[in-house]
Amino acid sequence: MKKMTAIFAVILFLAACTEEPVIVKSNSPPEDPDQEPEIVEQESDGDEETDEFIEFALPEEEIMVNLKMVPILNSYLQTMQDRQQAIEEMNLNRINSGNQNHYILEFSCHGMQCSYLLLDQTEENRAFLIADLAKLFQTTISPDKTKVLFHFNREQSSQPPYSDIVVMDLEKWEPATLYSQTSEENVLDYTRPILAVEWNEDNTISATVPDLTAPSPETLEQWENSEKPTTKIEFTLGASEDSQ
Repeated sequence: MKKMTAIFAVILFLAACTEEPVIVKSNSPPEDPDQEPEIVEQESDGDEETDEFIEFALPEEEIMVNLKMVPILNSYLQTMQDRQQAIEEMNLNRINSGNQNHYILEFSCHGMQCSYLLLDQTEENRAFLIADLAKLFQTTISPDKTKVLFHFNREQSSQPPYSDIVVMDLEKWEPATLYSQTSEENVLDYTRPILAVEWNEDNTISATVPDLTAPSPETLEQWENSEKPTTKIEFTLGASEDSQ
C-alpha cells in the first residue's frame, strides 16, 4: 500500500507541473451551499476540447477540481458505472493551514474506509494521495504552520480501531518520516490503536496509545474491560525516506 501511494504521488506531482491548475476556485459563496458535487465542462484555452471538473460547493466558496490534472481521480471515475453517484459521495473540505489554499478530498469509500487526496491551490498546484482504505479522524496544523498532521483509523473486529499518522510538509510537499523517541515497537501503519495525537510546542508529536506490549484482539478486549491504561509515545520528524 505504501509503495502504491508513492507511485500515485509521483504521477500526481508530474501532472501538477504543467501550466493548468489542479484547483480553480471562486471566493464568492455558492448560491446553494448544500448542492451536491457535480461534473462541469469548460473549454480549454486555444483548444476545441473541453476539460472536465468536479465542482464542490463549500460554505464560503466554490471549488472546481480539474480531473485531467488528477489522474488517479480521473481513473477512479472511469471505472464507475454511475459516475454521478460516485461524485456525490465525495467530500471536499478546506484545511485551516493559515493560507486557505489546502483542501482534503475524500473519495472511493467502501463502508467506512476511503481514499484521501491532499490538494494545494497555490502557484504549484499540487496533489498528493495520503491514505487508502482508511477514515480520517483528525487533522491538526503544526505550531509553525508548515506541516499538517493526519490521524487515520481502520476499523477492526476489535475496538478501538487501528491507526496511522501521516505528517505532510506543506513547504516541501512530501510526507515527513516519524521517528519514535520512546518506543522501539512500530506503532504506525495500522499496527495498533492510537487514541489521540497532538503537536508539542517544539514541533514534535505525542501519541497516546493503549499500554499494551503486544496488541491483539484478545489483549485489546481485556484492555477495554479494564481501567484502560495508556502510555504516550513521542515522535520527532525527519525528511521523507523516498527523498533521501
